[in-house]
Amino acid sequence: MNKRPHKWRDTAWKHAIVDGSRDAIGYFMPDLASDMDTSREVTGITGMELQRAGSDSDKGMLVSDVFLNVPVVGKEDWSVACLVEQQDEQEENFTSRIFDSWVRLRAQRQTGRTTGFAIYTGDAKNVNSYSESCYGLKASLEFRTFHVPSYKVEELREDKRPFARIMYASRLSLESGDDITLREKYAWELLNETNEQEYDAEQRKFILEFADRVFWVKGSGISENLKEAYKMQTISLEEYSKQLTREEGVMEGMEEGKFEVARKMLARNMSVSDIIDFTGLDEDDILALG
Repeated sequence: MNKRPHKWRDTAWKHAIVDGSRDAIGYFMPDLASDMDTSREVTGITGMELQRAGSDSDKGMLVSDVFLNVPVVGKEDWSVACLVEQQDEQEENFTSRIFDSWVRLRAQRQTGRTTGFAIYTGDAKNVNSYSESCYGLKASLEFRTFHVPSYKVEELREDKRPFARIMYASRLSLESGDDITLREKYAWELLNETNEQEYDAEQRKFILEFADRVFWVKGSGISENLKEAYKMQTISLEEYSKQLTREEGVMEGMEEGKFEVARKMLARNMSVSDIIDFTGLDEDDILALG
């Protein structure tokens, strides 16, 4: 398994938690989900870093942690802090970040209850508690951490819930590391296994958007066939048609430009072989212009 996963996988998780916040709570915190007021929206917390947009660039990008406001029946809104850690930090660094975020969240939320969970993709195993002491003052915190590498691929494959499929894609992504061949192989598998019989259009789009990001389908070295397949699934049919029309228009313009160049070269009595080398046109097409 890759020791230094790319930052795009961290971004993929944060997009998924924000875009599918209600389903995320249902999967990771079913006890909270059972008390959730479904008539109200899960929202970001004012003054905290709820980041939906962001660059999907390569290494080195820092993305905000996710902080959600969860409406609970008959109670003040509860706060949920979700930390997604994709870097290969040491155990104590990760757990102290969870603690610091919880303290910040609790200080910001003067009313209501505060809880949270974490998703961790590193190698450390004991990443669900933190404690420190200083001259008689002791603080400790226990929290739920979902350690992606500990999940078995086959078990995740059999679980058809949308966020189980997100976990499945994440697990395969860690398995593939930076190996482009494996990334492409697993991305195709996700595409083929996430079919219309098991997921509606929005769920399928949500899952494949995550797979697109976590396997970095748009990156260099990935086949054009896979890129096109994901583009068709992760944008609306209307937008796909517009993009295709624009691309075809550009190609048509490029082809017409080649013919115009060929005409001018013929007018200067340049050889057909030189024109072929310069424009890439077929000999028959060039001779037809004479």
